[in-house]
Amino acid sequence: MAHFSRLTDDQLVRFVRHFLAAIAGLVAQATLADPPYAPLMKNTWGDGLYFVFSGPREAGQFALQLCDLIKRTDGGTKGLPKDLNIRIALRAGPVHEYTNPITGFHDYIGTHVSRAARIEPITPPGYVYASEPFAALAAAQRATGFVCEFVRQTALAKDYGTLPTYHVRRQG
Repeated sequence: MAHFSRLTDDQLVRFVRHFLAAIAGLVAQATLADPPYAPLMKNTWGDGLYFVFSGPREAGQFALQLCDLIKRTDGGTKGLPKDLNIRIALRAGPVHEYTNPITGFHDYIGTHVSRAARIEPITPPGYVYASEPFAALAAAQRATGFVCEFVRQTALAKDYGTLPTYHVRRQG
């Protein structure tokens, strides 16, 4: 979330109540959709949201729904900063499924997860950015409901290199 680090302790409680609870509702809605586009795995770390999907169609649809949800949630009326916003990064590639030996929970790990995490900080607030592998797989699978438009070669966070980035937006 953009500007999350500015929140006070009281605002963090409101963030959970108004933003995280709304996102949980979106996950439930995605599960019931026809066809469903719910994440295979979901986790949070403070303001960081981490989801794994079965394919680019599900990830793209969920990301745009999440972006819309955050735009509709007026933080100012809930005692939160009005400029609280989300940046979403999408990446496609093989990941390793495992049971985390520390938490005991089902999880995914891999370099593609790390690359998505490096795209998120350079994504403008209120946008969904994707990697070239995501855009290519979405096109190859003819994912509907969104398009991936080339933005530029972008330097990723934490000196992770430079990769082509794409803006994911609704079709039409």
